[in-house]
Amino acid sequence: MDYSKRVDMISAYSVPISYRPPETLPALAKCTDYPNTNSLQYRLSEAVPLADKQLHPFLDLATVNGVGNVVVAGNTYTNRLWEGGFCGWDKVEELGSEEKVIFSKHCEAIVTALCYTKDDALFLLGNDRGSIELWSTGNAVRGTGLYPVDNRYEHIGAVTALDIFRGTDRMVISGSMDGCIKLWDYSEGDLHSSRTLQQAHVGAVTAVATDHSQDSLAVSCSHDRSALLWDFRETKPAIALYERHDAAFTTIRWCDEASWNRLVAVGDAAGQVHFIDTRQPNVLLESVPCFDRKVHKISFHRNYFAVLGNTPEVKFFDDKSKQIHVETSATNYVRDIIWENPKDDDEKASPSLACTLIGWDSYVKRVSVDTVAAVAE
Repeated sequence: MDYSKRVDMISAYSVPISYRPPETLPALAKCTDYPNTNSLQYRLSEAVPLADKQLHPFLDLATVNGVGNVVVAGNTYTNRLWEGGFCGWDKVEELGSEEKVIFSKHCEAIVTALCYTKDDALFLLGNDRGSIELWSTGNAVRGTGLYPVDNRYEHIGAVTALDIFRGTDRMVISGSMDGCIKLWDYSEGDLHSSRTLQQAHVGAVTAVATDHSQDSLAVSCSHDRSALLWDFRETKPAIALYERHDAAFTTIRWCDEASWNRLVAVGDAAGQVHFIDTRQPNVLLESVPCFDRKVHKISFHRNYFAVLGNTPEVKFFDDKSKQIHVETSATNYVRDIIWENPKDDDEKASPSLACTLIGWDSYVKRVSVDTVAAVAE
């Protein structure tokens, strides 16, 4: 081979010296000598900032505190930079109204997890940069208004799950894309990492949930097709709740009501919801087919539960796993649900389920399901 005749690939495919397109948008708009400059025009165009008290159109997460205040997080997945933000309202009925927004914040990262703490003025936020943030909406010293309390970067991967323990201690559990689970203590006014479980799962942690009746119990699930039961009083806290499932687990919830008899509901990527008894691991008591795609969220309310997936539909079931309603008003993914808690008198007078759904394309919808009529059908 005559190496003296070889082509210098660097010089052959480098930009010619004579290629000098305009460097400003006005000059580029008048120039016809350089076609196909869409990418150059995109780089020169400045991103249009989102106005205050506005959410990005992909509504992903919602959380409600004990007095009815609601925080909703929205993200954007279509701009040059993916980013997120959140807004707060005094009550669910005002959700979506820009005039009723009491606080708002734009974030430089995607908001991936959100939950209120035991304190009505504190909520937690996780993002895709591995950060967990503690925010306050006001106290007796500083008055009302949104301000950051603490911010910790201790997860390597994106934070994918958050939940609080409802016991006497102020503890939080988090999971991330790198399979790590961490316990946090926020009782002293900041976030303190009290326990780190590296490689708790060999895949990304998709959800965590705590037991409302006991302080130290939690469950988690992962893309590694396993679900774990955690007892943090033990030196080795994890036991297999279910392992080697046919599909990846995507969400998990602990059934709150006593009538559910301490069952755990797990959703998978095949669109099914499975019920597992914590006292009988590795046994699926019941499997409920819901969608032909992955389950995104399971939410319980009294003796009913709702299932959200990567679909515009939301399906409602009773405690016998009978489907009682399908909500099809959305045009894109429905991502979260906020249940309404009626007063005792209202509940006896109208035995219906009322909730507000949020989703992509700025979808906000209040839904009421007549449970008596649904069961009769």
